[in-house]
Amino acid sequence: MSKSSSKRSQLTKRILAGVVIALVLIYIVFLFITTNFLGSNNIVTETALHAKADEIIESRCLIARDEVYLDAKSDGVLVFDVDDGGKVTADGVIATAYASQDDVAAIQQKEDLNTQIAYLESLSQVNSAANLGIDTINGQINDRLESVLRSVNHHDFDNISVAEENLLTAILRKQILTGEQGNLEQKINDLKARRDAISAGTPIGTVKSDSAGYFVSKIDGYENAVDVTKLDEITASQIENAAPAQVDPAAYTGKIIRGVNWYLLCPVTADEATRLSHTDADVKIRLPSAIDGDIPAKILFVNNYTEGEQPVAVLQCNFMNDAISKLRRENVEIIVNEYEGLKVSKSALHDDDITYTVTDDNDNETQKTARVQGVYVEYGAELVFKQVAIVYAAEDYIICNEEPDPGTLLNGTTVSLYDKVVIEGGDLFNGKIIG
Repeated sequence: MSKSSSKRSQLTKRILAGVVIALVLIYIVFLFITTNFLGSNNIVTETALHAKADEIIESRCLIARDEVYLDAKSDGVLVFDVDDGGKVTADGVIATAYASQDDVAAIQQKEDLNTQIAYLESLSQVNSAANLGIDTINGQINDRLESVLRSVNHHDFDNISVAEENLLTAILRKQILTGEQGNLEQKINDLKARRDAISAGTPIGTVKSDSAGYFVSKIDGYENAVDVTKLDEITASQIENAAPAQVDPAAYTGKIIRGVNWYLLCPVTADEATRLSHTDADVKIRLPSAIDGDIPAKILFVNNYTEGEQPVAVLQCNFMNDAISKLRRENVEIIVNEYEGLKVSKSALHDDDITYTVTDDNDNETQKTARVQGVYVEYGAELVFKQVAIVYAAEDYIICNEEPDPGTLLNGTTVSLYDKVVIEGGDLFNGKIIG
């Protein structure tokens, strides 16, 4: 091979090597530009907003009460003077007995007429309210119509009847003010005449309570299943094996829940028992099958057993209504703690380095670097890394403290309300330009 051919071969190799190096450099520059200046198309953000979260322990509980049977001491047809779950006093009348069903129907008719009379008398008072004008009444009608519509849209059936009655009252008042409604005084007198003409039977007896507490008409046989004086000894096995006794409902008018307190016997895990043992005694509970919202309660005992027994948490409560008075075995949610802060998806969490300043006793400042957990936030055309102080972590989100205690944040910066937090995106780092 000639020298000229060898020189041409070396020159070709050098040119090819130069082209390869140039392409590599071009590719590196391309990656740098797309990563730092054209990366925003791959970034997804969410807005940090205020939220609340509850730490909950769930259990299938047995509800125990200090209950005594109420004997059916009177013959005839009973008319109850107290609703289920209603308070009674010692020697207070629970029910009144009448000789026949016709007497009961007459009493009910009189009560209905008295209700109508009281309602019309309250409406007639609108005439003497000089400061109540037609504009005010029109405003009430609009507000109460909206209340009816809200109840319908939200399926709030418990409040629909009340909202409808309030709306009807406002409409009738407008008719009175405008003269469209006839003479109410005459209607009231007619109703009173009808009421006075009814011949109602005389009561033949009453049923009274021996103890103060709450009245319940339903008997389920669990009344003596648990000794409420020994709740500090109750075991999960006793709760599971508790069974209703055979009781003849006809033998009793109902029962009295003595006192104001009743109890939830809740089998829990060992970890949950430890958590409850270190929780403030005052908690809240939820009984979704009986009532909407939270009920205040108190942790009375946490019975721990090591010999094959599941721990039991005993909670005390004094809130009562009709539905709760009939509960026995129910799912309960114990709210151990409540958290409030800024809600952020867990996918937004990253670890990154932050730089902070440390000042010694001689006021000398030193720059230090630490790796912390935080989120990336859009700040103009770049990303800013902010440390977070997590107060609660759920399966797919966290609650962050918006104002952590001094010293919690190394550089004093954390996520703020309405921050655009990055929840999806590749190659994220502090200071990244997103265009």
